Amino acid sequence: MMRCELRSTAAPNVIITRKPTTPFRALPAASEVTFPGVFAWSAVTSASVTTALGVDPGAWNVWRNRRLTPAPLPPAWFRRTCGRPNYYLVSDVLMWLATRREEEFDTITAWRLGLLRDFGQDVSDPNEVRKLVRVFTQAGGPAGGVSFTPHGWTAYLDSLAAD
Repeated sequence: MMRCELRSTAAPNVIITRKPTTPFRALPAASEVTFPGVFAWSAVTSASVTTALGVDPGAWNVWRNRRLTPAPLPPAWFRRTCGRPNYYLVSDVLMWLATRREEEFDTITAWRLGLLRDFGQDVSDPNEVRKLVRVFTQAGGPAGGVSFTPHGWTAYLDSLAAD
């Protein structure tokens, strides 16, 4: 991996190295991003998002604090873990990326494509898409190692069925 070197003018012997990161204006297109092992309607941690996008976690936090990222899911939905990560829906991240590029992409499209890719279900009716997503989610449980509270799991399932 290539590293950037910065030399201090005050102390010429000091070299600061840092990994290059994807700048905000150079984020990938939604079609170029993959989240291995999870579905388009799955909740993922901020670490998974930064890995998929090739973004430095510190930069992601700065963007989140400036409200430039998609809105995270409610923290009360998830069990406490070390570091208290934020959680996002994969479809929200993909829709956010597409919106930044002024591309047509919405949650139902992401879920429909996920149903086709992962389950061989070619569904066009939005209500049927929501119903199948909820059925597959209930049957399979949380994907990607995310741990919900009992109330959070119910709220998450309800959010999948909401318009």
